[in-house]
Amino acid sequence: MMIKLFYLATFILAYEYSCQHSTATPQDTIKKYERFVLEMKPDSISNLFTTDAEVGHENQRPVRGRDSIYAFLSSFKNVRVIENRDDVSAVSVRGDSATVNGIYKQAVIVSEKDTVRVSGSFSAEMLRDKNKTWLIRKMRTRSL
Repeated sequence: MMIKLFYLATFILAYEYSCQHSTATPQDTIKKYERFVLEMKPDSISNLFTTDAEVGHENQRPVRGRDSIYAFLSSFKNVRVIENRDDVSAVSVRGDSATVNGIYKQAVIVSEKDTVRVSGSFSAEMLRDKNKTWLIRKMRTRSL
């Protein structure tokens, strides 16, 4: 019985330590974003954002709020992403906030016939939540 209690106590301490000392980085969130966009998973993508997040492209009105981001992404019914790459060039972390800058390249097939290639820069402002998960608060893109 004493050995079982020891293992239980060890497990609880290890779990609490891992929750408090997450090794996840802002770059990990960008890599998840990259993968989810390639797989075009609106639910997974939108869950990488804070509830009050905003995302947008230069000179366009941003989409605000996680639910609106999900609805916006879900509207792309005739688009299939065939290539998506997000290369991080700079990361600045200040406590529970971070800024990530980089370059993106994407290729999509529209309506099963036209291939469109786009590239540009991105800047993502992130916050670490109570679970030590990095979430995107604001993301802006700009064409190259």
